[in-house]
Amino acid sequence: MRRVLVVDDDKGILVSLEKYLVASGYEVFSFENPLNALKELEKIVPDLAILDLRMPEMSGMDLLSEIKKANPEIYVILITAYGTLDSAIEAIRRRADDFLLKPFKLQDLEAALTRAERFLSLKEENVRLKEEIQFLKEYEIVGKSKPLLEVLDKIKQIAPYDTTCLIYGETGTGKELAARAIHYNSPRKDKPFIAINMAAMPEELVESELFGYKKGAFTGAFSDKDGLFKVAEGGTLFLDEISEASPKLQAKLLRVLDFKVITPLGATKEEKVDVRIIAATNRDLLKLVKEGKFREDLYYRLNVMTIHLPPLRERREDIGLLFNYFLNRFTKKYGKKIKVDEEVVTLLESYDWPGNVRELEHLVEQLVITAEEGRVIRVEDAKKLLIKPAEVGRVKSLKEVEREYILNVLRSTGYNKREAANILGIDLSTLYRKLKEIGYEGK
Repeated sequence: MRRVLVVDDDKGILVSLEKYLVASGYEVFSFENPLNALKELEKIVPDLAILDLRMPEMSGMDLLSEIKKANPEIYVILITAYGTLDSAIEAIRRRADDFLLKPFKLQDLEAALTRAERFLSLKEENVRLKEEIQFLKEYEIVGKSKPLLEVLDKIKQIAPYDTTCLIYGETGTGKELAARAIHYNSPRKDKPFIAINMAAMPEELVESELFGYKKGAFTGAFSDKDGLFKVAEGGTLFLDEISEASPKLQAKLLRVLDFKVITPLGATKEEKVDVRIIAATNRDLLKLVKEGKFREDLYYRLNVMTIHLPPLRERREDIGLLFNYFLNRFTKKYGKKIKVDEEVVTLLESYDWPGNVRELEHLVEQLVITAEEGRVIRVEDAKKLLIKPAEVGRVKSLKEVEREYILNVLRSTGYNKREAANILGIDLSTLYRKLKEIGYEGK
């Protein structure tokens, strides 16, 4: 409900305006004396003010100036029976937003209020968009597309509530960035944010990393060590690639979620923990549940709130913004001054980006590193670094695009799987799994 301040020394007009505005859904604060209105201004904080121009205690012009001084965002409509060109010019100079001549018709007032509503709504939308873009930049989530802004809204919705969250997204879409944004906008923001990739190490090592261990628990355990659940105490633990957790580890994670306790390796007593868990996956967890590869009870404990990160090909309008963001970062990092042909971004917007934002980031870094000082980066330079230019014709399935991307990266590294996994932004075990899925039996 908009709040409206009405000031007019004519009681009849004041009462009429108040009745009409209340009936129209406004919350109205009316004053015959402008000095009293000024005293209450800070308490009222109106969105809109309707002021008479001529009043004995203080002119509407002076009241306008004081209101704009206190809050320049208030939309002000001046009304007067003594309209002259000079008074209109003076009103504009003092930043009045609209001007009505007495006696005015009802439709004139309605039109003025419609203009005010349009202006205030547009201003609020601009403020919201600026805040959202700034919010995204803080966490290196760059873009302004509708799919990305929907993700932002979901992050803001989820962040304040201390519940588990599952983030879905293809490799390279920024799942950890989204998890960080949730953490740093939650009540736990002053406590640690700890991330671990569940597929990056053997099962036994993942367990000791997560739960810690006691001295003598295994060969090489020369002293007690806290696990990441303890390190993240009071904060957030991000479990990336949760789909790769072994059945044994899944059972342990379920107990943490149900009872808020852990048992370090070699310990005989459980220890309480206070940690928010955010998990992420690039696989269909529900499908894995149906196949018996992921615990159903753990799935439902993790899947309380979900975020689906869109692949880059579904937010092409962000590609130019991302390109400029990475270009600025890497030219500063490598101390280079580089110009880019506008057609380069056009080319990149037509490419499908199977590796998503991470692939674009790597491409821009390569362009900057290989570019000669002062030389313009052209389409041909970018084409050389793309895995394959976007094709016109048959639309490939996601699996085909991913297969092509993985194999091309593998070829480009001379079939060095560890290097290829690093470029793809996945761990070695995940690369082996994906190669098996696509039927690769090469080097």
